[in-house]
Amino acid sequence: MNAMQYKITLPNDYDMRIIRQRITDNGHKTDHFPGLLFKAYLIIDTPTKKEYAPFYIWNDAKGMNQFIFEGFYDNILASFGWQHIAVAVPLHIERSAMFAQAAYVLEIEHPIQPAEHMTAPDFSLEAEDCLGKVLVYNPDKWRYVEFYFFAQAPEDFTDSGTVYELLHLSE
Repeated sequence: MNAMQYKITLPNDYDMRIIRQRITDNGHKTDHFPGLLFKAYLIIDTPTKKEYAPFYIWNDAKGMNQFIFEGFYDNILASFGWQHIAVAVPLHIERSAMFAQAAYVLEIEHPIQPAEHMTAPDFSLEAEDCLGKVLVYNPDKWRYVEFYFFAQAPEDFTDSGTVYELLHLSE
């Protein structure tokens, strides 16, 4: 399995209706994409921050490679230019039967500290209303990232990390 995400920071005066319409028009194109476990179309749309940050979990590298190198990622390049794709290894993936009802995602980033004995990172929050959660790590960067999926905005956890609006979930 592989995880990937690119975060496209947009100007604060950017009309996010353009991104919303892009997802409405094209989000379905990754529904049932070969090798894709899921893709979460994430945005931040506040007066001080505008971001488009799709998050993918791939069952295998074949589907990810097809997406990147066989024309699909070209749409991102044409619209937003060259983007860094962060790649990570999924460590934990938990999805409830209501996972598809998620409308918000909380992302929490952590460093992995040097140690003499490695222990796997674990989730840091107990969120009972969470519909799913994913923990990925990148040993190249020595960091791990938690993603929590919610039906309602996670007001109790806004100080814990970055809250995204989830506009479409491809499975």
